Parts: sequence; C-alpha cells; structure tokens
Amino acid sequence: MTKKFNILFLLAACLIAFNASGQDKILFLNGKTLEGNLLEKTNYEFTFKNKKEKQFIIDKYRVFSYTQNNKESIVYEFDTLSGNFLKVQNMKMFVYGERDAHQTFKPLATNILGFAFGSTAGYLMQKEENFIYIVSPLLITSVTLLFPTKVKQKRLTNTQYLKEDEYLRGYERIARSKRTQGILKSSIAGMGVGFLIGLLVNGSK
Repeated sequence: MTKKFNILFLLAACLIAFNASGQDKILFLNGKTLEGNLLEKTNYEFTFKNKKEKQFIIDKYRVFSYTQNNKESIVYEFDTLSGNFLKVQNMKMFVYGERDAHQTFKPLATNILGFAFGSTAGYLMQKEENFIYIVSPLLITSVTLLFPTKVKQKRLTNTQYLKEDEYLRGYERIARSKRTQGILKSSIAGMGVGFLIGLLVNGSK
C-alpha cells in the first residue's frame, strides 16, 4: 500500500513539475510577468493565452522578453529614438529588479503604520469636529517618501544581481511605488474606521 502511494505521489509530483516547466512566460518592461501559452509572435505583437484560458494581444514594445522551454529570448532593443535609452544588459538588470520587487516586496509594516495613523486621525476628526485631519493620509504618505526601501534578500530566489546598480534601481522603483500606494490606501481605510469608532464612542453631534 505504501509503495503504491509513493509511486502515485511521485507521478503527481512529476506531472506538476512538467506543467510548471511547460508554462511560457512574458516579462514586461514594468517587471510584471504573465504565464500561460505563447500562441503566436510577429514583429509587432504576441498572441498569448494565460492560465485562465483568456487570450491577449500584446504589443511587442511593452515586452522585455519571453520564455519558452525554460529559454529566455530578449526582444528589447537599445534604441534612443524610440525611448529605449538603456543598453540591453542594463535594461535586463533593471527589469529583473522590478520583477523581483513585484514578487517579493510586501510593505506590511508601513501598511500597519498607515492604518494606525489614519484611524487615530479619523477618531480625532470626529471627536474634535475638525476636518483638518482629512489631509493625514497625504501627510504620512509624503513622509515615507523620504526613506529608502530595502531589498528583502531572504525572499529572493536569486541574489547574484544585488551588486548591480540598475537592478537596485528597478527594485527601488517598484518597491517605493508599492509602499506609497499601500500606506495611502491603508491610512484612508484607517481613517474611515477611526471615524466610525469616534461616532460609536462619542456619539453623533
């Protein structure tokens, strides 16, 4: 019984690994990735079907590379006339940094801080009937822009690019954007919660 179970488990693992390796990938210039099946490619666009069987037509100028059979093919070209100012290797590092930030950077601490700050401001706004606190989300978001982001090395599957300046710039761009958007949204949500708590505690005036 145990032997049969082990064989079935091994077959299932091989099937999963085969499906994972058989997935094609599109890596966009903004660092986002799309997995599925590359159906067709021309000089100007790609026809791609994602895992949910939804089909897309993707303009080539938005793509850095595509991967088939675990082989990456770069379509990006250095061309200052079209706005591609980075050389291929530098752009590769920049996009890889963006990709890793998309996949690994989670601004949990700043989101918690934003929610706590926003809820306090919302409570005080209701209690003091002073709408000056409504600018609190913008205030704390602006303050966080003064601080750099840190690469979460433990979450990276590959750390060989950490000494590359363009990789760090790409990572910083996405990580800062995610942190800024996260703390803005969480502080707004916190303000709403704080205001409701103020109504329950202080009563509506």
